[in-house]
Amino acid sequence: MELELYDFYQQAKGKNIIFYYCGPIAHASIEGVAQTLRKNLEYEEAGNLTAQSVFSVFTEQMQNILNYSAERIPKTEAADNELRVGVVVIGHEKNGYFILCGNKVCNDDISGLKDKLELIRGMNKEELKALYKERRRMDSAPESKGAGLGLIEMARKGTEPIEYSFLPIDGEHSFFTIRVVVGR
Repeated sequence: MELELYDFYQQAKGKNIIFYYCGPIAHASIEGVAQTLRKNLEYEEAGNLTAQSVFSVFTEQMQNILNYSAERIPKTEAADNELRVGVVVIGHEKNGYFILCGNKVCNDDISGLKDKLELIRGMNKEELKALYKERRRMDSAPESKGAGLGLIEMARKGTEPIEYSFLPIDGEHSFFTIRVVVGR
């Protein structure tokens, strides 16, 4: 097998990608990766507010993978928790930084996820703030992993509407991608 890592490296540089992670994610890996991301943003000379927003969106996207990815690695003796698999990409463009996240989701979950995303895409910053406060006061259902606070927080930090897509993989799963832009 011929490795074409240099080609991948060149493509990533050409698309202004400053951070890329693909694979299993655990809470501990978020902390380690976050330190690397902070250093990358310092190197990029992102302002404090921008760096904070990028970091916040990155954290929310990693949490979404941990909570909702349909691709799992079972618990082992070495790992106390089940790991979830996904990909996160951060780069910059003329409008600011983009943070992309992707993972497998169950097709049965797509409709509800689309409803949540479309609701927040249609809101302005004040409406998002009010919704965030309302949802924080709500009790979430026992089987729920939250009240959609992560999506709302990403929309609040973003300077453009959230973009998303679902790419069908098979009859049971699709690949969910979400893109958030944070202005400089």
